Amino acid sequence: MAWNRSSSSLKMMKTNSPPIIISTTGHHTPSDGPEIQQSPRRQLLFQIPKMAATLATATIMLPQRACNAAPTSGITADSAKGQWRQASTQLDDLLLNWSTEKWAAEVGGGDTIRQKLGTQGATSQLFQIEKAFKALRDSEYVDDGIEFQETTEEFMDALYRADSLASSSNNKTGSGKQTPPAVFIEQSREEVIKMQGIAKKLNAMENS
Repeated sequence: MAWNRSSSSLKMMKTNSPPIIISTTGHHTPSDGPEIQQSPRRQLLFQIPKMAATLATATIMLPQRACNAAPTSGITADSAKGQWRQASTQLDDLLLNWSTEKWAAEVGGGDTIRQKLGTQGATSQLFQIEKAFKALRDSEYVDDGIEFQETTEEFMDALYRADSLASSSNNKTGSGKQTPPAVFIEQSREEVIKMQGIAKKLNAMENS
């Protein structure tokens, strides 16, 4: 149907033109008649949510990749190897020059042991030795990283026990009967001997 407007009246006439069909599904065939295309602006509006989702995903993923790429420690394998060699030598010297009586008689004598162990002050090669262990574990100097890691954990456990016992020799509180400082220092020495044995195992795991 179509409207035919004349000067005297408005008449309705039958026309043979096909109706205009607007496709809403996006699938159009020639038999459907003419298709009204979406305007560029409407197409852009439909694309904006997809673009926003893509940018949000990229924003979340990029920092994670940056974190994964960051180095776990600031020490190289070569410097770690050199530090561990010196630390092993220092451990041997500590046992060679151990003086239970002298340190037990001194006020704060246990601190001498702790300085050598690297738990008090930063002059010992054992200071932050765990960072050197991590660098060596992930390097070409070590073939079995898992076994090396487990052995270094044993070493650190013995080190912390030796440090705790040396620190206990300095504590003199209360009026009752107390454990003599020499007892703690000797117990600390036993832990250092364990450290020395573990150190030999670690040295055997390293490639030249």
